[in-house]
Amino acid sequence: MKSFHPISFLLVAFTLTEIPVFANVIFSVEDAAKKGFVKLSIKSRGGYTGEVIEMKIQNLTNRKINLRLEAGRRLDSKHQNEQDILVTKEQEFFVDANQPKTINVSGMCCQAHNSAPTIKFEYSVGNLADSNLIKMAMFIDKNKYYSNYSAQQSVWVISDDNSLGSIDDGDSEIKNKLRTFVAKLTGKTIPPYEINYKSGNDGSAMGRAVSIDGVFSYSLPMTCHATMAIYNEHGDIVQIIFENLQSDKGEYNHFYTFRTKKLPQGIYYARVNADGMLQKQMKIEF
Repeated sequence: MKSFHPISFLLVAFTLTEIPVFANVIFSVEDAAKKGFVKLSIKSRGGYTGEVIEMKIQNLTNRKINLRLEAGRRLDSKHQNEQDILVTKEQEFFVDANQPKTINVSGMCCQAHNSAPTIKFEYSVGNLADSNLIKMAMFIDKNKYYSNYSAQQSVWVISDDNSLGSIDDGDSEIKNKLRTFVAKLTGKTIPPYEINYKSGNDGSAMGRAVSIDGVFSYSLPMTCHATMAIYNEHGDIVQIIFENLQSDKGEYNHFYTFRTKKLPQGIYYARVNADGMLQKQMKIEF
């Protein structure tokens, strides 16, 4: 019979307690990094939407580790002038013992007035975003809108308090679905117009609003000369859409473009007057 060696037993027991037991446990990437189980390298692949991040994970343990990267995780740029990234696609994956793994991460920018991420610039894993951004990310994930620019604009509505009118790109069905979802999420009203932006001179993703397109519906109670104009909050006309147009009694839907490039942000009003009498007013905000 072999003799029992207490020192050998203690060494084995000590070694086993030092090895994390990962069976059936899924760690968030953040948690695994904080516990020292993994080392992360997170870098931009460039662009606003889609697979914009490359994440390298080095397993520092001698056990396979299961990881989750959540939709709604905010990856923080280490460059303050560049946008953070909201993860929009949840992933679960494993990394073998003492091995590296590289994944591409789908995400969207969430600081509209910062510049687009530069390729190879670094990020930290960050925290989960606020509840509305998490819900937005999960909605994008559910509908697979990973590279949809209307979805990117929807993220900016939440992260930067933009107007719902800024969700104006691409397929109208997707756009309307996103507008409806974000309206319910934020309590904002869906406006009957679309706001067109250009990039900022400083490289920011969203600079000035250059124009607003919409349809103004109104009715005229009589044959008259009608005028439609845009006014600022002080009652000054900033743009005439049409003036003294001979019009019959009836219902009208008039497409208009409001040129905003040289105007300050704020509240404006579209008004239709019939022979000098106000018939309808609509608030425009950008």
